[in-house]
Amino acid sequence: MIRRLVIGLAVVLALTAPAAAHKLKVFAAVKGEAVMGYAFFIGGGRAKKTPWVAKDGEGAVIAEGKTDEEGNFRFVPPPSLASAITITVDTQEGHIASATLAASRFGAVPAAASDAPADVSATDDASEAGKEDIAALVDAAVQRQVEPLLERIEEMDARLRFADILSGIFLIIGLAGMALWARGRLR
Repeated sequence: MIRRLVIGLAVVLALTAPAAAHKLKVFAAVKGEAVMGYAFFIGGGRAKKTPWVAKDGEGAVIAEGKTDEEGNFRFVPPPSLASAITITVDTQEGHIASATLAASRFGAVPAAASDAPADVSATDDASEAGKEDIAALVDAAVQRQVEPLLERIEEMDARLRFADILSGIFLIIGLAGMALWARGRLR
């Protein structure tokens, strides 16, 4: 009896581990005028030569293609875009993942910079253009610094944690214990 329970538990554990190891995730970021990113599997490895599609908030296709040999994708959204972009990668083998970039991530000049009060001495067009250039440079510098952090957060969220594995094992043991208790009460 116990032998069957142990074998059954071993089979269940063997079948559940590979499912999490192949979960697909997508990382996307805005670099300058382009959207760049990649698709990866939690267990390791990239989704190479995999179809992807980028859609706006209304579901209209903006760009599509296949990831390269490294699992990367890149496209330039239309400049008139005013909604979020969702990038979906589909391996066509049952693995689908998406990443959404908010509309606020696009545009060279952040809204806060254009809403700043103007200096009294800087009222001509040349100084306004200079302010826009500085704002664009600051935005690009912040993006370069934040992107690795966003990538690391995505990888940390995607990995299978030891506590998750233990929780699954003890859930199975608990359910088996309740089933054995109920079976014993019926006799």
